[in-house]
Amino acid sequence: MTQSRESENRSARPFPTARPSGCPFDPPAPFAEAREECPVTPLRYPDGHLGRLVTGLQSARAVLGDVRFSSLPAGKRSPVKVPGSELSTDALPAGMFVNMDPPEHTRYRRLLSKHFTLRRVRELRPRIQEMTDRLLDNTESSGGPVDLVEAFAKPLPMLVTSELLGLPEEDRAPFGHHVDVLFSLSSSGEEMQQSMVLLAGMLHALINAARKEPGPDILGRLTVETELTDEELLGITTVLLIAGLETTTHMLALGTYALLRHPEQLAALRADWSLMDDAVEELLRYLSVVQIGPIRVAAEDFEFEGQSIRKGEVVTVSLPAANRDPQGFEDPDTFDIRRGTTRHVAFGSGPHQCMGHHLARLELSIGYESLLRRFPRLELAVPAQDIGTREMMVTYGVPKLPVRW
Repeated sequence: MTQSRESENRSARPFPTARPSGCPFDPPAPFAEAREECPVTPLRYPDGHLGRLVTGLQSARAVLGDVRFSSLPAGKRSPVKVPGSELSTDALPAGMFVNMDPPEHTRYRRLLSKHFTLRRVRELRPRIQEMTDRLLDNTESSGGPVDLVEAFAKPLPMLVTSELLGLPEEDRAPFGHHVDVLFSLSSSGEEMQQSMVLLAGMLHALINAARKEPGPDILGRLTVETELTDEELLGITTVLLIAGLETTTHMLALGTYALLRHPEQLAALRADWSLMDDAVEELLRYLSVVQIGPIRVAAEDFEFEGQSIRKGEVVTVSLPAANRDPQGFEDPDTFDIRRGTTRHVAFGSGPHQCMGHHLARLELSIGYESLLRRFPRLELAVPAQDIGTREMMVTYGVPKLPVRW
């Protein structure tokens, strides 16, 4: 039986961001409360809009795989108050395929997917290992302690992604800064607008250089093998660069922190490195660093899991909540590297599932194992209570991770 709109208005919750005290790896407690009530519950958006919050694993997969829930930017709302959210989406570059529905979305995915196949990604292993070893050489030579975010977790994805897309070295630091501004929930609208403009300028220059002298990187190949316009290439490059940086950076740092805080799991991994792939999957599930979204908009009126969904209604999926669903995982709040499941939705699901998931998994596997092998006595350099978290960011993590060895 569907709830009345009046009843939904009364029961609607705001979207929570505060983590439980002393539990930096657990999602906000209200997600579990909402899921126990129903995997799809009314959600109050900051502007008063009444939409839906999805906290169940099966329901999350259903929403993300249903084309009646649109990815188009029109009508989208952030479930939390984001400075700059009033900025128009009309000026989004043409190639921003994450904000498209089929068939346009499908066309762009087909052009790009061959660059991210499992076979193609596996060919990158020696080069990623080389980059990783060089960063760890520099870290070790510093003598420690170091902030692992700045020394390792941030530069590794930047090196990998920059090489894949041909981003020159001098642009990497400012690009990373602008990405941080855009993903922060505390940036002002003016700061976000400025970063968007500066990023676009940097990427236009990158596209112009690729057209004049195409390299072996993905952008160079796209200029030769396709008839994409500069605006389309701008959108594609923006998506690939940002997607390649934020999540992998914070998974590397937060995952290391989680292992250090669970010494029995770390000891099991050190005793059997063949558990690394399972450990990566469990860290992806347990941490679920994308803490806001995906967000969809109902493209029509329809019934969904016994509820009446109205056209224009905004639906927010909580990946952290879905990945802690007891209907999907036994004892879901326990971190267990022997769990042996890939059923999580850390990379989303459906047609918009993260295209770079093979690459992210490879970077994480190489990064964790190389770090932990290099520093068998790795430990926090400050008390755990002094480690802050990024609650006011789209991507959850730790801003700093001081370690020594």
